[in-house]
Amino acid sequence: MAIKTVYIARHGYRSNWLPTGPYPAPPTGVIDDVPLAPHGLEQAEELATYVKGLDVKPELAFSSPFYRCLQTAKPTKLALDIPLFIERGIGEWFRPDREVIPIPRSNEVIKTFFPNLISDSWNDVKIPCQQGETEEDIYKRCNEFWPLFISQVEAQFPEVETVMLVTHAASKAALGMNLLKFPNAKLAIDDKGTMIRNGSCAIDRFDCVKRPEGKDFYSGEWNLVMNGNTSFLSKGEEMNWDFKNRWEAGSDEDVKARRLANAAIATAKAKSKLE
Repeated sequence: MAIKTVYIARHGYRSNWLPTGPYPAPPTGVIDDVPLAPHGLEQAEELATYVKGLDVKPELAFSSPFYRCLQTAKPTKLALDIPLFIERGIGEWFRPDREVIPIPRSNEVIKTFFPNLISDSWNDVKIPCQQGETEEDIYKRCNEFWPLFISQVEAQFPEVETVMLVTHAASKAALGMNLLKFPNAKLAIDDKGTMIRNGSCAIDRFDCVKRPEGKDFYSGEWNLVMNGNTSFLSKGEEMNWDFKNRWEAGSDEDVKARRLANAAIATAKAKSKLE
């Protein structure tokens, strides 16, 4: 058999998106590896209820190694009683100009935060660059990810036809646009200017409508059947993000803090050049 359906979901509402603090420290000790807000945990439960009610259900789930994604994936894994694996190839996008590029903990450490949740016997098919990535880099990463991922799933789980990925906004957009064979993730997917929607806990569905036997993965054809669906969430779509925003999503306070920090770094670098 071959993979016929792929669901791609974004993690739920982050704790540092709340209008005011105090914000909880990253449980893993990794910078920016923040947990979900209580609202995000509720979204994850709503996502699980929705996915459980689908006619075509995921048979395997794969999550980014970041804490918020595993929190989002947990209710779906439990509701469907399916294996959940960590896959670093669908991890967060961090630009090279960040002062610190967050590197997730090892699987062994991550499992201590999610006991009896994460399955073994899966090897990452792709590792994001630890020096950060440009927009072109993350798109290339996702382009290289798909054939490696699909071939490994089909080799290890030959009876599986449907999988679910839980990832981040940028990765979700880049993964989806690669399936649709667009050259980058900033383009509209139709002549109406439609973009892939990436709200918190939004979910896409891609169906393979043509996969020539013996051909490479990208010779197939995938259709976007569900675009950033949030109809099942009690508050609907929140925190939509795409590459045109050119800023990492967050609350107004969070975004302001990032901008001030970057401005301070730029000022310090400029001063050091003059000295």
